[in-house]
Amino acid sequence: MAKELVFTERFKKNFKDLPLNIQERFEEKLEIFLSNPKHPSLQIHRFTGIDGVWEVYVTQKYRFTFSVTKESIMFRNIGGHRIIDRGNV
Repeated sequence: MAKELVFTERFKKNFKDLPLNIQERFEEKLEIFLSNPKHPSLQIHRFTGIDGVWEVYVTQKYRFTFSVTKESIMFRNIGGHRIIDRGNV
C-alpha cells in the first residue's frame, strides 16, 4: 500500500511563494523521489540535529524537508538555505 502524501500548511505557504521555475523543479524532484528515493540527484540526507527529519535538494539553493511515518510522508517545509538552516524544518 502506498503512503499518503501530507503537505504541512508551512510547506504549502512557502511553496506558493517560490518562483515558478522552482515550483516546477520541485514537481520534477517529487516524481524522482516517489519512484526512486535513493536517486543521487536528490542528495537526501538526515537533517542535522532533528531526529526523523530528512532534507532533499531541489536545486543547489532550494531544498525541502520531510519525515516518514508508517502511513505517510510528511513534506514539512521548502525554501532556500536560509529558511532551512534557521531550523524551520
